[in-house]
Amino acid sequence: MLDLAPFHALIRDRCGILIQGNREPALTQAVRARVAALGIAPGGYYARLAASREEFQELVNLLTVNETYFFREPEHIRFVVDTLAPRCLAARCRTAPVRILSAGCSSGEEPYSLVMALLDRYGEGVAELFSFHAADIDSLVLGKARLGRYSEFSFRNTPPDVRARYFVKDGQDSLLADRVKRLVRFHRINFLDTALPLFLHDCDIIFFRNVSIYFDDATRRAIQKNLAALLHEDGALLYGTTETLANDFDILPMAREQELFYFTRNPLALGERAFPPAAGPSPTGLDTGPAEPLVLCLLAPGPSAGETAAAEGARAEPGTPEAGIAEARRLLADKRHAQALARLEAVLAGQPQHAEAGVLRAHALLHLKEHAAAHAQARALLDADAWSVDALMLLGLAAKWAGRPAEAVGWFKQAVYARPGCWPAQYALADLHRRAGETALAQRFYRATLQLLEEGGREHGIAFLPLELPVQEIRFLCRHQLAKLPHEPGPAGQR
Repeated sequence: MLDLAPFHALIRDRCGILIQGNREPALTQAVRARVAALGIAPGGYYARLAASREEFQELVNLLTVNETYFFREPEHIRFVVDTLAPRCLAARCRTAPVRILSAGCSSGEEPYSLVMALLDRYGEGVAELFSFHAADIDSLVLGKARLGRYSEFSFRNTPPDVRARYFVKDGQDSLLADRVKRLVRFHRINFLDTALPLFLHDCDIIFFRNVSIYFDDATRRAIQKNLAALLHEDGALLYGTTETLANDFDILPMAREQELFYFTRNPLALGERAFPPAAGPSPTGLDTGPAEPLVLCLLAPGPSAGETAAAEGARAEPGTPEAGIAEARRLLADKRHAQALARLEAVLAGQPQHAEAGVLRAHALLHLKEHAAAHAQARALLDADAWSVDALMLLGLAAKWAGRPAEAVGWFKQAVYARPGCWPAQYALADLHRRAGETALAQRFYRATLQLLEEGGREHGIAFLPLELPVQEIRFLCRHQLAKLPHEPGPAGQR
């Protein structure tokens, strides 16, 4: 059997792609295909691959994951059209076109979506007002992008009127209008290379969406440094919605506008610096009806909640708030939620602003199915501390258990915004999107959860909320669901 370990290292070092888990079979299949195409012995293939840039490109073309479609994550496209583009045009004073780069462009749906959206806003003047570049490491998908021929798979989120304006039917496929195609220049580029082409410098807007999940931290950091070097002083770098906070490496400041986070050299020139999330949920369109309670999970292997509470209680002076909280934790660990609630309310009667007692009270109320009271307690906690991940998690759970999944998604997203490492919120989002049939989003959040757990999972930001399952079980559940979720048809990227 061919040893794939050297292939893993070579691919990671040269282009950053991480081959692991369910991507292992793809590497095996790709190597076998190239060995057959070359007509050589399997044992000699690694030497050929390491020595030949052309052969390495052939293998990479078989490994990239090119799942994308037009108008994916439309909130980003609206943000460009309604906010970033007018701002950049004003800053440029029309002395130079606004420069837009789609990095990791796959088969072209992303840059073409931007062109179509801007054509709808600015008409044929787009050709003078904007310049569009798109780049990917996969030379085969770039060929498809330049051709502009797409199957029905690419139109899952395309408004019918947009499709009618910019495409013509050709058999089973649709052809993109030449007036759109000629505006985008495509390039084969590895963004892990430190010497990127000069013509890509000084970009006003860079999209690097739904790509970084395939890289490890070191690679993502290196790529962001390279993209930062391409960015205009007041430019904006946008990642996929669920990727942004996981790519916060202190290389570029992060800004927030219209519930979207992005990176920029100069947050004050564009939007607002990142600040505590608003106290209300953001709309998501998810509506799946009542769902069973989400089981929260232990942050790391260690003593049980009952054991921890017993130790704390032994140290606490009788009659103090600490003793009452320790007793409440013991009762919660024993599932005696009503008794725990009574202890906690006694603590809060003396100290109404006691954060830990408030979190535990909301937790007990949830388990007693008093969702409205739990929501009110969590909102009070959030009013006192807008960064409280405990409060945001509780609000998400209250909404989910009350059968309001769209609201729950909004709260869990805010928990992730407040604390990028909050993997329980990522896991909750994966669960909600899976139940709503949003396969791609569910897969993304399950992978994000796994990645955070592999990194230790300790930067979760949850201070007081009791959690009940071991990390190992959450890892298993994530992998189990990823294996069960359907893989949408189409070639193997945007990615």
